[in-house]
Amino acid sequence: MHYNRQISRRLHEEHTATLALWGRVEQMVVAGERDPALIGRARAALADELTRHFGFEESDLFPRLAAAGESDIATLLAEEHASIRASAERFASVSADPADAQFRPVALALAEQLIAHVQKEEMALLPMLDDLLDEQTDFELITAYAES
Repeated sequence: MHYNRQISRRLHEEHTATLALWGRVEQMVVAGERDPALIGRARAALADELTRHFGFEESDLFPRLAAAGESDIATLLAEEHASIRASAERFASVSADPADAQFRPVALALAEQLIAHVQKEEMALLPMLDDLLDEQTDFELITAYAES
């Protein structure tokens, strides 16, 4: 999809990377394999997603949506962030050791949550931002995000 605003394009790029990474994690888990390097990349990317990406959306984007009359989607996405954070804590606490029976269900649940959430943001959040933001606000947001 083509987005008109820089912030939408940047978030779309990150969403694409998240979908690719967590799709690979999901495939690995379903196949019953363990790739420590992939799990390490997923954990590192998740840390950035939860702090930088989610934090920016919550502090800079969701309030703008709410102010524009789109509080339902802002609230829903924020609730999903909270749920994903809880799942991420469980994922961080389980071992990637094949003998750890908790790894499979925890990793699959998190992958499914992240993939569904990203798809929702792609279908709702990013198009709304394109409609809502003017060029100056877009510039301010992309600058703030780059500095975070």
